[in-house]
Amino acid sequence: MSSSTQKSLAVLRIGLFLFMMVWAMEKFVRPESFQAIFGKFYGFDAGMVIIYLIGAIQVGILLLFVTGKFKTVSYGLVMIMNVLTLLVSYRQVLNPYEGSVNHLFVASIVIAAASIAMFMARADDHFLTLKAGEPSDESNQLEVEASNA
Repeated sequence: MSSSTQKSLAVLRIGLFLFMMVWAMEKFVRPESFQAIFGKFYGFDAGMVIIYLIGAIQVGILLLFVTGKFKTVSYGLVMIMNVLTLLVSYRQVLNPYEGSVNHLFVASIVIAAASIAMFMARADDHFLTLKAGEPSDESNQLEVEASNA
């Protein structure tokens, strides 16, 4: 895999992490905001404990994702979260100018596509990840592939 492809995957992974971390942290900083979103898009009211639990789980998944650990699980869960967001907001995506302006929801298409692409390329994503912890490797060392740089 070329160095530029490796670096591109790292940029995409880190960018998705930063984007999604804002939404995960909102559950701690402004839980009432997520409570309203959850009620509107998922159809039921979530208590604060559930919101904090969802936030903690998301932060954990995102930390695994950004470090490249347990790729099938972490990249898969990131993909599922983003595809689910796209699906529950389909009305806003399909009608971006109806009622109050909803055109920002169209960005969920790009985020879902990027998440799907990362999942599909997970086996090739190694730049700026933590090593998988093979017995012969030093675990938790930042793997920066300088070759071909």
